[in-house]
Amino acid sequence: MAEIQRCPECRVPRHISDEHEWLDNGVIISKRDSRHRLAFIESENLDPVYRGIGKLIGMPIERIVLDVSRRRTRDYIGQLIPDEILDLFRSHQIELQPMIDILLDTAVVMGYGKYSLVDVRYEDEDSDYVTISVEEPYSIPLAIGSFAGSVEALVDKEPGISYMEVSPGIFEATLVPAKNPPELKKRLRWKGYYRDYREGDIELERCGTCGAPKALSGFRWHFDRGAIKSTWTHRRMALLGPAMLDPVFDELEEELGDAIPRVVVEAQRHFVKTGFYSIEEIGDEGNIRNQFALRGLGNLKEIKMGMRGVILRIENAAMHLMVVGLAQGLFEMAFGIDSDVDWELSPEGDLKVEVIPAGAGKKVTV
Repeated sequence: MAEIQRCPECRVPRHISDEHEWLDNGVIISKRDSRHRLAFIESENLDPVYRGIGKLIGMPIERIVLDVSRRRTRDYIGQLIPDEILDLFRSHQIELQPMIDILLDTAVVMGYGKYSLVDVRYEDEDSDYVTISVEEPYSIPLAIGSFAGSVEALVDKEPGISYMEVSPGIFEATLVPAKNPPELKKRLRWKGYYRDYREGDIELERCGTCGAPKALSGFRWHFDRGAIKSTWTHRRMALLGPAMLDPVFDELEEELGDAIPRVVVEAQRHFVKTGFYSIEEIGDEGNIRNQFALRGLGNLKEIKMGMRGVILRIENAAMHLMVVGLAQGLFEMAFGIDSDVDWELSPEGDLKVEVIPAGAGKKVTV
């Protein structure tokens, strides 16, 4: 692994501050492509939620998750790599292996796990392949899909992907040149977050040296593991595009019906109630608002919580189904009662969530 540069003041990797921008409206964007939105989120709930959704609908969804991750990473990496570098690579003036090494180092900085190149053959032929191992992936299908998408951005060919767990917590994945099944080409026609965002008024304190949010200094980058950990909660974090997550749910809804959004919310609610989050983390409204903005989940304009229910109103919302399930799960943990939840997401990205005690049948009056 090449030496990863950090800001001397806040110790955040320079790739994080140089390539991304935290806006004052609760949105994180790529500086190279403002249409590409990111989120800095807790990641240890992702695979349990995917498994929970699969259990609720009676079918695994890992391959759909992997394919979404591949496509979205391909688009993101395609913006990061300068055209002149791609031209040199595709004319075989630059070898594939050092390019892959750079991509794997980037994945480590983003918190995706520890990647190692096992073997590679690239002659622009059908017998080409790339095999990598990944330890402690932040999400198995997302981590493998993001690697596949990174390679696809380089070679400009769709990969066939196989992977297996070779020992506890260590996975090996192999890519070969292959066309994905035709039905996959019809999927994931998702417009993403390519829209204008509402202006904001959030003032995150900044590092005086690199300009990243000062609160990022409360997280530790463990490069030897490819993991980012909060020093407050000790939970693992990752910086990823919400466009890796939401299209999965849209695809399932298209195939299986409009009950899917509630299935996603239920899976997240169930996971939250396992104790992954704590009630103590809910402080004053200003702190919660800043935490939403730090994570790129939107501009929290209103929050009310009491025994009679919860109201959330968020502008520029991201990953709205996960947020709805989070709100419902935290309410049930706080008051030890079952609940009903309703939400509305406008075309402009405004989210309103209402949680009430089960059977109450009326709107929240906190």
